[in-house]
Amino acid sequence: MNLESKWLEDFLALAETRNFSAAAVRRNVTQPAFSRRIRMLERSVGAELVDRGQTPIALTESGRVFRVTARTLMNQIAESVGQISALNNSDGRIVRLASAHSLALNLTLAIQTELLTQVEMPMLSVEAMNVDEAVDALKEGECDILFAFDNEHMKLPPFEHIPVGVAELLPVCSKYEDGTPRFSLTRKTVLMNDDEALPTPWLAYSPTSYMGRQTESVRHEVNIEPVFLSSMVDMLKAQALMGNGVAWLPDFSVQKELEEGALVVIGEPYLIRDVAYFAYRYQARLHPSGEKVWKALKSLSNAET
Repeated sequence: MNLESKWLEDFLALAETRNFSAAAVRRNVTQPAFSRRIRMLERSVGAELVDRGQTPIALTESGRVFRVTARTLMNQIAESVGQISALNNSDGRIVRLASAHSLALNLTLAIQTELLTQVEMPMLSVEAMNVDEAVDALKEGECDILFAFDNEHMKLPPFEHIPVGVAELLPVCSKYEDGTPRFSLTRKTVLMNDDEALPTPWLAYSPTSYMGRQTESVRHEVNIEPVFLSSMVDMLKAQALMGNGVAWLPDFSVQKELEEGALVVIGEPYLIRDVAYFAYRYQARLHPSGEKVWKALKSLSNAET
């Protein structure tokens, strides 16, 4: 196989811009020359990497997998050159993580703690976003590792996964000064003969978000009404602390508030929802720093079990 590094850089530019003309300008070559180089790369790899029938162009499934490989190869080249020339080049140490908002902080801190013994500690670049966007980031090869909740599709080839933990979504609200919960949750079956009962204000996840789908069933079980919507756990927690309603929040995100009494769990145990969360990646080998982070995640997973 004959691969030139400039072809890899061409492909990465095209994967980012999704436009042959824009990528050619970025690479400072004419569009016909740029297109020929992409064709030569595809012939060397033995697969079509770009779906030219779409506007803007899209990567094929092979292209999405190869995007991770191309970035890894370029990082390894930069890292090797840096070592040879004794330069302090950090690019090869950067590990790109995409994460659901609610998982980003805790998992990042856990990884950094696990990596403290490393001679050259990888540099984490973390992008927090909603779950579906984070999943798309990995599928498109825009990150090395994804932190997200249970996703059956992401457990199949060409992906690899590690179970990282399980969280409980707890129905919580603030307290009055006397320590009693500001709100309560009443079964809908109890309200059959009381149509005038006021619903409890519900600080809900956006219906199209992962958390929204996991908590949608509670509206059929208790008398609640949405008064605020967000896909961000921290936003809903802030609203709950202000006394604006009840929110179903991950246990790890409210541990401090529960211990200090700022929030309290209400309702019956059947209203708690369990959610598992995982680390995902493509099966293609990552650059050395990426593999260090994956190894640290495996250690964390083993510690949990």
